[in-house]
Amino acid sequence: MGRRVRISKLVSLLLRHNPDLGGLSPDERGFVPLDDLLDSVVKIMREECSRKEVLDVILSDRERFEVVNGKVRARYGHSFRVIYDRPLPPGEVPEVLYHGTTLKSLHSILKEGLRPMNRTYVHLSLTKERALEVARRRKGPHVILRIRARELARIVPMYRPSHLTFLVERVPPEYIELEEVIEG
Repeated sequence: MGRRVRISKLVSLLLRHNPDLGGLSPDERGFVPLDDLLDSVVKIMREECSRKEVLDVILSDRERFEVVNGKVRARYGHSFRVIYDRPLPPGEVPEVLYHGTTLKSLHSILKEGLRPMNRTYVHLSLTKERALEVARRRKGPHVILRIRARELARIVPMYRPSHLTFLVERVPPEYIELEEVIEG
């Protein structure tokens, strides 16, 4: 695993799941002071990287990380509660969004719906390609689920923390359809 990938994984760990590891205290929106994060990553990596390298990783991935007024946060994927600005009105939600997962999870999802599991929100993707990319983080075979998102946004608050990712607290089974099964 390359150095940039190790830095990115550590930044994600600190901002999404374990800020205490770096001595960080996120605010209610998940932001921490950028300088504190940079110092923490360099210290944890035992100075195998510089503050500049860490900042380059954060700034090069605007889909995953957000920097505002000297603070930084992960845009999504938190295992602790993060408050987003406002839910999207249903008219601003695409008609359809996608969710990628494993075939072995399909039966329970179609029966019980999508739940955040060890996260605080269910992640939905703007494209099938992005959903498959997310699904492939787990061992396959994989499935792409089609979510009737605009209808869903009428009953459950939906957020859009990045261009390709939408967040919702749950997806009841009646809003889910099997789009595609991908072997391997």
